[in-house]
Amino acid sequence: MTNFLGHEVKKYHHTLTQILRGLISCGFELRDVVEVQSSKEMLKIPGMKDELRRPMMLLVKAQKR
Repeated sequence: MTNFLGHEVKKYHHTLTQILRGLISCGFELRDVVEVQSSKEMLKIPGMKDELRRPMMLLVKAQKR
């Protein structure tokens, strides 16, 4: 558990390989992958610049084959 932007959240850590191969092995076709980055306004929040070395979110668009 951690505090993120004033909210308690449960962290899950998965490798990119785990996420993408998991989808592929379940019969999904990858359509798009986007690493969401912080806005310039958010980078003013203490500690947020450290988030640039790893994506805060990974958006994956997949479609069942």
